[in-house]
Amino acid sequence: MKNNVLRIAVVAAMSVAFLAGCDGLNSRGTAQQPQPDTIAVIDTVPVEEEVVLLEGDPLLNSLARILAGLPLEEGDTLYSVTQTEDWSKHAAELNRMWTNSMETLNKVEAIRENDFADITARAENVFYSFSGPDFPFMATFFPKAKTYYMMGLEHAGTPITAKEFNTKTYEKYQKALLDLLRRSYFITSYMSSDLHNSEIDGTVPIFMVLMARMGYEIISIDYQKLDAEGNWVANEKPTSFVCIRFFHPEENEEKALYYLCTNLEDKHFDPKVQAMIDKIDADSTVSFVKSCSYCLHYGSFSKIREDILEHSFALVQDDTGITYKTLVDRGWNTILYGQYTHPIDLFPSSVFQKALDQAYATRDDIRPLGFRFGYNFKGSSLIVALRPEPESEAESK
Repeated sequence: MKNNVLRIAVVAAMSVAFLAGCDGLNSRGTAQQPQPDTIAVIDTVPVEEEVVLLEGDPLLNSLARILAGLPLEEGDTLYSVTQTEDWSKHAAELNRMWTNSMETLNKVEAIRENDFADITARAENVFYSFSGPDFPFMATFFPKAKTYYMMGLEHAGTPITAKEFNTKTYEKYQKALLDLLRRSYFITSYMSSDLHNSEIDGTVPIFMVLMARMGYEIISIDYQKLDAEGNWVANEKPTSFVCIRFFHPEENEEKALYYLCTNLEDKHFDPKVQAMIDKIDADSTVSFVKSCSYCLHYGSFSKIREDILEHSFALVQDDTGITYKTLVDRGWNTILYGQYTHPIDLFPSSVFQKALDQAYATRDDIRPLGFRFGYNFKGSSLIVALRPEPESEAESK
């Protein structure tokens, strides 16, 4: 389908009049005749400026809306799917689940507007390691970013296809989304089955549903690969890396989400991924970490930890991210929200941070949070860290 084009006629008109001559006498003493007006006229020439209105892929977005429990227009080729009893029940359940999640996301939006305005205005890129398909939190914290880098162990998979939709299909999607919408995070051990079955193939279908729920439209879903220099190269066949291009109709600005199925542990770290990260501009990139099983606490994840510190101007995370002590030792300025509690029983006591606990107990600038962020239901912590600005030559002398 061709892009809609809004043609705006910009018309500029300018006329300048200059009167040459003046009253007086000539050398013979007779009255000097007034000179005629001299008028310079510039013809009005209409100039047309094209504003391209982005359009989503009709089939991809219809499929995403069906599984997201959102209605279709009557003229849509898949409209009949949304008129069945099975779909109506699915839509009701997704609406209930999403309403619960929106209570949290609305609070995220409020704290973003009140506290993060400078960060979000500067953040053109978001680097979300250990993300899985957790799109809503990232997009709500950083809606103005142009490029999102997300990565996890879960394979990218393939888009939703136009096949028969039934109760089994809907239940699989409800189950796959349940933990994120109820707990605010995906459970890694569950995703191996929830995102790899006859109904759902990988993270891409989940991204599609979540984007639809948040009002975005998908332009394209393309598979990519990285060359040795870390450049993105298109690939016709499905790969472990995918690029989803999308936009919000109210903004008409194209965004790109790159999802990388990759192992970030040091011994498995892909040199091509490292080359890609090295190209990311630190001054316009914010890193985001949430519910990452405390991987960044361990020495075996030193490479990705250094990448976050070296390629970000800000870091927004929960207590599973880079340790508070590391941030302070590296000179990062921190803002603390909520409260810090012992990690849930699923994780060893060794991940408890004494330095962070002490900071929450003694600092008088702790800010309220008001929503669940990460693993702890009874008490969540949000840590915002800002990279120290380099000293000027004058200060360093």
